[in-house]
Amino acid sequence: HGENLLTYQKIVTRIPALVPNMKSALLIGQGAGHMAIALKDYGIVTDTLEIDPAVAEAASKYFGFTPTGRTIIGDARYEIRQLKGPYDLIILDVFTGGSEPTHLLTVEAMAQLHALLADHGILALNFVSFLENGQNAALASVAKTLAQVFPHQQVFISDPGADFNDFIFLATNHALNMEDESLSSTHRVWLKQRHLQIDSSQGVILTDNLSSLERLQIRKSEYYRRM
Repeated sequence: HGENLLTYQKIVTRIPALVPNMKSALLIGQGAGHMAIALKDYGIVTDTLEIDPAVAEAASKYFGFTPTGRTIIGDARYEIRQLKGPYDLIILDVFTGGSEPTHLLTVEAMAQLHALLADHGILALNFVSFLENGQNAALASVAKTLAQVFPHQQVFISDPGADFNDFIFLATNHALNMEDESLSSTHRVWLKQRHLQIDSSQGVILTDNLSSLERLQIRKSEYYRRM
């Protein structure tokens, strides 16, 4: 039926209500293209970036994906250097089903994405991890790394009560008001139930020269592959 079923995708589709008049987006990790299709309903033109040409082809052939912006095939760290921006929204969703491309989650990568955002723009980052009662070092490291580039961040958990989860970071230059009346009361309550405070002191800053993220995510990778 073409609708998003994953909760983290539903969280991301609430974002346009927080920043009125969003016009342009960049989706890094196109997948089947559902996020771009959802943003089309808000009148947002989305450029998509996908590393695997077979995935991009399958999105069009089997999932009815029609691009609203440019379709770019290549590695994001290279391709984002060629882009001009500014984008009102950048979605970084590069989980591969067992691990993350760690070079897209460093402070240098975040700085490159920050440069492509409009001042009022939002970076939405999806990260798969265990919560471990807020003690997960990988999760804390992503929060700590984002904080080196973005003054503000909000974090939402996809499935409250579950340890293994999608975590959605919204990073911005200006604080987001989750009580904004542009959000319906139902959506405000729904987001509040998923809002999460992360203690970033448990983490380290991830850089191109030194990223321990792959090591920190071994348990998650093994669990996901078994699942």
